[in-house]
Amino acid sequence: MQNLGLNSDINLGNQRLHVQTSYSEYGSKITANVFDNGRVVESHEAMVAAEAGANGIENMVKKLHTQVVSDIELLFYIGEKVQQVKHPISCNKIGLVLLHKGFVEQAIKYFELATAVDAKFAEAYNNLGMCYLELVDLRRAEEIFRHGLEIAQGFADLHLNLGRVHLEKKAWSDAIRVLDSALNLNESYFEANYYMGLALLKSLAARADGEHLPPASIRKKRVIDYMGKAVDIFKPFANTKYEEALSLVNDEKYDKAVVVFQDCFSETNKRMDLTFEHEFFLKFMYGGKGKDNLFIGNYVERLKSSIEDYPRYADLHNNLGIAYLIMCRNLFLKALDEFRKALSINPRFKRAEKNLKLAENDGKGFLILLRAILK
Repeated sequence: MQNLGLNSDINLGNQRLHVQTSYSEYGSKITANVFDNGRVVESHEAMVAAEAGANGIENMVKKLHTQVVSDIELLFYIGEKVQQVKHPISCNKIGLVLLHKGFVEQAIKYFELATAVDAKFAEAYNNLGMCYLELVDLRRAEEIFRHGLEIAQGFADLHLNLGRVHLEKKAWSDAIRVLDSALNLNESYFEANYYMGLALLKSLAARADGEHLPPASIRKKRVIDYMGKAVDIFKPFANTKYEEALSLVNDEKYDKAVVVFQDCFSETNKRMDLTFEHEFFLKFMYGGKGKDNLFIGNYVERLKSSIEDYPRYADLHNNLGIAYLIMCRNLFLKALDEFRKALSINPRFKRAEKNLKLAENDGKGFLILLRAILK
C-alpha cells in the first residue's frame, strides 16, 4: 500500500512550525511529528487496526494531523491570553505544557513571567530551573533552584532537582545529601527514591569513595532498597527492565545497571506523564471548554486511570476532586436552565419559581467556592 502523508506549516508570530503526519505499513501506525527549525519537538502515534481499509487509514491520518495542528494553534492562542492576564498559575501551567512538548525557550518566558508577577512562586522557580537543566546549563539551573529554596525550603521538588544538578556534575555526596532532604520532606516521592537509588548506583559505577560516602557494600544494599521503594510507590516502574537492572546490581555490574535503570525510568515516564492536567486547566479556563461535558468526562477518566498507577500521588486525588466540582457546576447550571424553561412554559408555576430562586441564591456560594479553587 502506498504511504499516506500530510504536511502543514503553522505560523506563530516570528516562529514557524511544521507538522508532518504519515502512515507506515511497517508497524501499522500513523505518526505525526512537529518540527521547529528541523528539530522534532513533539511526536504523536496512533496504531492502525489490521482490518482498517485504505479509506479508514486515510481518515485516521487526516484526523490525527488536524488534531495536532489545532492543539498547537489553541495552545499558542491560550498563551497570548495568559500573557495578557498575567495570571501566575496559568503562566506556570502553560510553561509546563510547552516544556513537555519541547518548546523550552517559550516555556522559560512564561515561568519568568510567573515569577515576575509573584516573586514567591516556588513552583515556577522549580520549573524555570528544569528548563535550564534541560538545556544542560547547570550553573543557571543550580542558581535558580537555590533561589527557590531561599523562598520555600520545604518544597521537595526544589531539593530533588538541585540533587539532579549535583548528579549531572558527578558530585555524588552532594547529590545524596540533597536528595535525602527531598525524601525527609516526602518519603513517598517516587522520583526522589529513584534518583537517590541512581545517585548511589552511579557513585558505585564511578568507584567513588571517601568520608562523605557510605561503604560500597552499604550503598549496594541502599540502591536495591530505594529502587524497591520506588516500585512500591509507582507500580509501572517494575517493567520488564527492572528485574534485569536489579540482577546487574547484585552481580556488581554497576555501569550496565545504570543504563538499564535509566531505560526503565524512561519507559515509566511515559506512564507518569500528567501534562494533560495542565492542558485541561488551560482549555477549561481559556479555551472555551468549560461547558463541554465530554471533555470534562474524558479528563476524569484519565485522572482515574492515573490514580490506578499512582494511588499515593496526592495531586491526582486533589485534581479529581476539582474535576468532580466542575461536573457539579455544569449540572447545577443545567438545573437552572430547566427551572427557567419550566417558568417559560408556565409563568405561574410557583414550585419552579421557588426552586429557581433557592438555587440562584444558595448556588452563589458554590460558584464562589469553585472560582476560589481554580484561581
